[in-house]
Amino acid sequence: MSSSSGRPRRKFTAEFKAEAVAMVEASGGQIGKVARELGIHDSSLGNWVRQAREEAAGAPSAEERAEMRELRRELERVTRERDLLAKAVAFFSTSPLRGG
Repeated sequence: MSSSSGRPRRKFTAEFKAEAVAMVEASGGQIGKVARELGIHDSSLGNWVRQAREEAAGAPSAEERAEMRELRRELERVTRERDLLAKAVAFFSTSPLRGG
């Protein structure tokens, strides 16, 4: 995917992001200044700082949120299957087709 300037989108390692966030914290929260020093967009650095602060406060990480979404989908599927099986058991346990 390309940005509006035609340059390819850069990827940053988790280590780079963590170091950049640490630099912001050490500078007293000067996101713009640190972003200029590192040659990155201040909006990107601001997002990293916000995410790091949320995670430090106990908020789930992006990976944890994705896992929770997947687990909710799985729970819904298993619940539907259980309910269908319960209806089938009820139907066949009262059906006159039972042997007896």
